Amino acid sequence: MRTIIITGGTSGIGLDIAKFFYKKNYNISIAGLINKNEMKKIKLLFNSNRSIVMNANLLNKKNLYKFVKNTTKKFKKIDVLVNCAGRQHVAPITKFTDDIWEYIIGLNLTTPFRMIKEVLPIMRRNKWGRIINISSVHGKVASKNKSGYVSSKHGLVGLTKVVALETAEENITCNAIGPGFVLTELVIKQIKKIANDRKISFNKAKKDLIKEKHPSMEFIKKNDVSSMAYFLTTNEAEQITGSNMIMDGGWSVQ
Repeated sequence: MRTIIITGGTSGIGLDIAKFFYKKNYNISIAGLINKNEMKKIKLLFNSNRSIVMNANLLNKKNLYKFVKNTTKKFKKIDVLVNCAGRQHVAPITKFTDDIWEYIIGLNLTTPFRMIKEVLPIMRRNKWGRIINISSVHGKVASKNKSGYVSSKHGLVGLTKVVALETAEENITCNAIGPGFVLTELVIKQIKKIANDRKISFNKAKKDLIKEKHPSMEFIKKNDVSSMAYFLTTNEAEQITGSNMIMDGGWSVQ
């Protein structure tokens, strides 16, 4: 039985990946910022013998190290690392505060760096590993008013390439997945802001957002991302490394 560790695994894409891999008979270890009620609900989804659910701010290095240590203590190894924790903020660069910039870069880029640094030696001891960074189409293209998010996701794609080269001769791969708009809490928050700013309904704002970016006129499903993540762990994908698997309904080819 393999073990997967997921940052940002208590909500959105991260939680969907956890549920997907759990059904594939993986042990799962997930961490995120959640309240007690959410913690109880999430714990009901998984057998306690096969799971760890941790409420933790992984920007704190001690929490991050504890997360990895608890996982290896309980499951003895880590086979798959998914870096999914992330935050978004929309503002012109002149109004983008230093605090928000540092928070986004810290969570979206520095935390994956630290997780890889901690988990890679464990994978090397086991002579097998898969590292998957949940980037974004914004790791390839830019949008206005998203300087922190775009910079962090471009950086995450760069980090993916470096780790792929450093592990190229080992049975370890490192890839990124770059979704376009996935209907997560993060995107719903953005839609609400559009609706509020333009004084239109939520559904109209939702349609306007997808029309602006996705030629397919469809949002990416969370399950699509989870399926891609799982594919990257299979034998068929063992020669895929350093890639950024874009899933954006045609956004970035325009």
